[in-house]
Amino acid sequence: MNIKTRFAPSPTGRFHMGSLRTAIYNYLFAKKNNGKFILRIEDTDKERSNKEFENEIFEIFTTFELEYDEIYHQSENQLKHIYYLDKLLESGKVYKNNDEPYRFKIDRSIKTYFYNDLILGKVEIPCDNLEDFSIARSDKKPTFILSNLIDDIDNDITHVIRGNDHSINTIKQNLLAKALNFHEIQYAHIPLIHDLSGKKLSKRDNITNVKDYLNEGYLVQSIFNFIIKLGNNFNDLEFLNKSQAIENFELNKIVRSPAKFDTQKLNFINNHYLKNLSLEEFKKYLDSELLHRCQRFNIDLIFNEISERSVTTKDFSDEIEKLINTFHNKTKMIIDLDEKILINKIYQVIHYLHDSEKLIETLDKNDLNIKKIGKFLRKILVNFESKLPMDKILLFFGVSNLKERLILLKDD
Repeated sequence: MNIKTRFAPSPTGRFHMGSLRTAIYNYLFAKKNNGKFILRIEDTDKERSNKEFENEIFEIFTTFELEYDEIYHQSENQLKHIYYLDKLLESGKVYKNNDEPYRFKIDRSIKTYFYNDLILGKVEIPCDNLEDFSIARSDKKPTFILSNLIDDIDNDITHVIRGNDHSINTIKQNLLAKALNFHEIQYAHIPLIHDLSGKKLSKRDNITNVKDYLNEGYLVQSIFNFIIKLGNNFNDLEFLNKSQAIENFELNKIVRSPAKFDTQKLNFINNHYLKNLSLEEFKKYLDSELLHRCQRFNIDLIFNEISERSVTTKDFSDEIEKLINTFHNKTKMIIDLDEKILINKIYQVIHYLHDSEKLIETLDKNDLNIKKIGKFLRKILVNFESKLPMDKILLFFGVSNLKERLILLKDD
């Protein structure tokens, strides 16, 4: 069998973390099985569909490098939706009363309806729990149940991975597929994502919109790694890139209980990837103005220390601002007599020094080790704003900037 999966979002709202997981799982399953993955925009709800949301879908697919083999818009297939609605009407399996919606007639002679889910196993529902269900509005505009199925058949979809809130829809769509003599689609329903209190995450819940997390300074690889691990152990591997995720993806590794959206776990993963950034990658997360203000300082000697202490890329700028504010603002401060003497002593020791890498060594040799004068240096250089180790702060400033700061305070 040639595997073919799809992701079929409606452009009616922001792109949710749960949607990203569904998209990635369909992508991974297709690639693991040398199949095809398609993107279908379900845009038939003209009142709620928004081009901005559609563009966001494409943007996120590009950002996460989810390459699709085919792209469709559901609105292009509306004539076919109506064609199959008419076929169901002709067969007598669908009826309509006055101005009411078109409804599919449940066969009450069958006591239980079921299907075999690739994750949940056998899913069944008593016939008495199913009402005749709507498949089109009174104006013949098909509902999700019908149009989604027809498009899957039209796109030759073999497998659908989606949230388990669709399990009842799957029974309904299987009934429609049988009535229309469609080929069988294999369904796999993944557990929904809950917050730590057990509440289902909503598409309207802004804290789970993918772009918001990107804008807050979470790396693409961090979000990818976090979201694929929600409800899937991936052979207990902690960190996976895309190729590793494809290699290790298995539907039988997906747990049936709801996945917990734990932001602390996301922070831990993001910190892991931040610590592995190169200097050039680190600088990409600093705006041009801040980089310009840092030209005279040694970011290359302390960026690893900043990365290791950061949760998001926004922390990079925050930490560097703390390092340079006092210096750039030429902050005045109260200096007592003992501190004046210390300023002069430090200045005399480093006055002829030009090699920043020997700064700490030179201070040590002159009875000015970091343990003894560190608190004072932290005061005059960063006004206690930065919590970085004092030796790192000295490396960041270097000899010339330390001299300049000492001269300013010495001459006050």
